Amino acid sequence: MKKVYMLFYLIFLELRKASSGVKYFAEVDVTDNCNLRCKHCYHFKGKEEFKRKEVSVDIWKKRFNELYKTGVRFILLVGGEPALRNDVLMLADKIFPFIYVITNGTIKIPRNFNHLLFVSLDGMEEINDSIRGKDVFSKVINNYSGDKRVAINMTITTSNYKDLEDVVNVAKENGFRGVVCNICASGTDVEIPLFIKKNERKMIIEELKRVKTLYPNDFLLSKRMIKWYENPDHRGSCYWGDEVLHFDVSWNRRRCFGNNADCSNCGCLAGSMQNPLKRVLSPREMMKLV
Repeated sequence: MKKVYMLFYLIFLELRKASSGVKYFAEVDVTDNCNLRCKHCYHFKGKEEFKRKEVSVDIWKKRFNELYKTGVRFILLVGGEPALRNDVLMLADKIFPFIYVITNGTIKIPRNFNHLLFVSLDGMEEINDSIRGKDVFSKVINNYSGDKRVAINMTITTSNYKDLEDVVNVAKENGFRGVVCNICASGTDVEIPLFIKKNERKMIIEELKRVKTLYPNDFLLSKRMIKWYENPDHRGSCYWGDEVLHFDVSWNRRRCFGNNADCSNCGCLAGSMQNPLKRVLSPREMMKLV
């Protein structure tokens, strides 16, 4: 019943935005710090060292209340690693009705934070840990196995895309909601390509379609979302960039997750979701992602 309410409330907010211009979704970096240095991470791209003083909870309370007053009801909390600021996550829980978090899964988020967690795994243990660090795969499973809040968020590269089916089975075995994915368009390491060639993207798309056919309830990308990934260039036509509020940890506005986002080579899950009114056309995936 709660999911049905959320779905209709989302449609109401979207119709209100269309008529009044009031944006209801925000994406926010709650910290610039992270306990990992993943090879494909956009956040640390071009930086050898990146550590900043954390923003106080009082400042976050003021910021969140201001967002709520402007009409924001859905918020995505990212970083850095947002679980480093569980105090800020619990504060957001008191203010916003609908919260999403993207986390690397190595630090537990309290059980009473009852919102959807996109937990990152980038393949099975060997490949994942070569990208994210030693023992990260096992830490994620130990922290979250059986946790119904979790959807696995896999960043697809040319080196790990064949692991997608196995990752879907890991999600099933551990009682997660399912698996979503991005197509990598970043990279801080020579092993991670900055640009996926046209023929490589085609191979990846074919694998997404194959896995979707085999696991329609567990691979949570809709056919419409997979089709969106076929074209890497979404300059000037991205709902996520145009209609969502984006803030870095210093409260500067930006267009997407990072200031160095390349919309001509996009593989962003959030972008693939498109207008929520279109997502209603894929109700099965929509219900799991709300």
